[in-house]
Amino acid sequence: MTPPADLRLFGGVISRRAFLGFLPPVLLGGGCALTRKSESPGRWGLTALDGDPVVWRAAPGTRAVVFEFLSVECPISNRAQPELARLARDLAPQVEFVAVYPNAGETAEAIHRHRADFQRAATAYRDPRQQLADALHVGVTPEVVAPTADGRLIYRGRINDQFGGLGQGRPAPTRHDLAEALEAFLSGTPPAGVLTPAVGCRIDRAP
Repeated sequence: MTPPADLRLFGGVISRRAFLGFLPPVLLGGGCALTRKSESPGRWGLTALDGDPVVWRAAPGTRAVVFEFLSVECPISNRAQPELARLARDLAPQVEFVAVYPNAGETAEAIHRHRADFQRAATAYRDPRQQLADALHVGVTPEVVAPTADGRLIYRGRINDQFGGLGQGRPAPTRHDLAEALEAFLSGTPPAGVLTPAVGCRIDRAP
């Protein structure tokens, strides 16, 4: 897949080698949190919940970003919400969590209710044509991709090990993979590009 030309990380292009050969450049940086299409056209498919195309940028000073791919209906995705909410709260402002809803059939109204039900930040984005999901090789919800400010992969995969497979859940997780990777990075450990298999619901694609 050829990466979109305007995906950038804090103003610099992420190398494929830096992301272990399968994460193309991602737009993360530089100043404002959101620009509309009329100001800066984007070509990778994210839209605000009001339907306008956007180019997302991380807040200044952000050291890492977690793209969290979520679903309104997926029970595995919903079970991960409390942990994602805690991490987003505890690791701010060094780590910015970006909620992306890639299912084609999920409406803005349903996503607004979902954010409110789980007491998550109201800001979220849709990826209705799965352009960002495909660029990051994300196939299920929930799944997270966490790059650093200089384009190194911290982590990609599941949030925790509560589900070993579909229908194979534990009462509670025994490992918190995303949290461990982020905390190691913030404590000074060089990112190792940790990968785990994500277990969840397949993304609903438009016909």
